[in-house]
Amino acid sequence: MRSLSLTIFLFWSIQVVGQQWYEPADSLNKKRAIAITSFQTGVYATTMSGLYFAWYNQYKSSGFHFFNDWVGWSQMDKAGHAITSYQIPQNLYKINKWAGVSEKKAIWYAAGLGYSYQLFIEVMDGYSTGWGFSNGDLLFNTVGNGLFLSQQLGWKEQRISLKYSFFPSGMTNLPGDEGRRARNLYGETVFEQWLKDYNAQTYWASFNIWSLTGKSDHVPKWLNLAVGYSVNNLLGAESNTWTDPDNPTAKISSTRLRERQFLLSLDVDMQRVNLPKPLLWLRPVFGLIKFPFPALEFNTQKGFRGHLMYY
Repeated sequence: MRSLSLTIFLFWSIQVVGQQWYEPADSLNKKRAIAITSFQTGVYATTMSGLYFAWYNQYKSSGFHFFNDWVGWSQMDKAGHAITSYQIPQNLYKINKWAGVSEKKAIWYAAGLGYSYQLFIEVMDGYSTGWGFSNGDLLFNTVGNGLFLSQQLGWKEQRISLKYSFFPSGMTNLPGDEGRRARNLYGETVFEQWLKDYNAQTYWASFNIWSLTGKSDHVPKWLNLAVGYSVNNLLGAESNTWTDPDNPTAKISSTRLRERQFLLSLDVDMQRVNLPKPLLWLRPVFGLIKFPFPALEFNTQKGFRGHLMYY
């Protein structure tokens, strides 16, 4: 949840600073370089300080320790770590190119700074009594960052992207104890649920068919194949049983079955679509958010089913 909120904050901050970052400089632009150095330093300090005072400062600290959270949230949080650690360096790379930073320096600066964002969070978790340093989180941070780094170094382009989509799950509208539990976990508003509700989120790996199949003239450059992962009916990290808020000695259990969803769909690579300048803002938006398309789903409780449109 913290990883996704950090991704979105950095994503929109970069859009504000680099209003024309889709037009990279041919050579180092000193004014832009100074601006992005100040910006990246400021964002780093602001987000890390904000996370500390808004999150970690509310909980007790302890000596550094490890914590195995692999089974929590059906690994949705791990997918969130991967997409965050992919999206941050990808956007930092583009703003570095906007300033005219050389290709290799832009890649390594972006990857290094992006990885350090995530590592800072893991280290802070290591000192929190409620959590600990998670090797699983570190692994998926490395996977996401490595996906950006390896593609940019090897192919000089991103042929495989990690993306996100959201559609309200309706869990907070459930009656009785289940609804109260969902609202406590995921928030009252759609904005809170956009960040917190794993039941409403889907994480995608989006593959550009044209670039991965030899760049044939017979394949649309913009067409992607997307593989997604999501969950349903999660009312707790490891199970749908929780402590009654009105009676700390009593437990409440839901009969809802926890579901995993595996999805196959199409997507649009906006970087490969010729857009007029007034619409170029769509490129970074759909670089993070998967384009809505029909989808085929395999659900671990309900089997195969189709969606005329999946968000």
